[in-house]
Amino acid sequence: MEEVKQTLMHDLRALQAEIDALLSDESNPFDTLPDKVDTHNQLLAKLFSCYQEEDIDEPTMNFLKATQSKISHWTEQAIEERDETRQNLLKLAKGRKARSQY
Repeated sequence: MEEVKQTLMHDLRALQAEIDALLSDESNPFDTLPDKVDTHNQLLAKLFSCYQEEDIDEPTMNFLKATQSKISHWTEQAIEERDETRQNLLKLAKGRKARSQY
């Protein structure tokens, strides 16, 4: 079981690095991001299921706390992107409305 836990944490770290890279690349259209985040959530759920009957050891707890922080940061970034996109769409809509009135 320990090997499974280590493999899951390794896979989660790799996905976290991919997600961080996608979020930091301004030219990225975010097409693959939802799938990566879903996969991350599934792996995280599998890791939690490994600990149903036992206490979580300190290294794993530290990993989970760091993961929680990353998820929080990703959420903040997604909200900022959404708000920026919303503002851009509003500007476009106002421009179209103004053009249609002339």
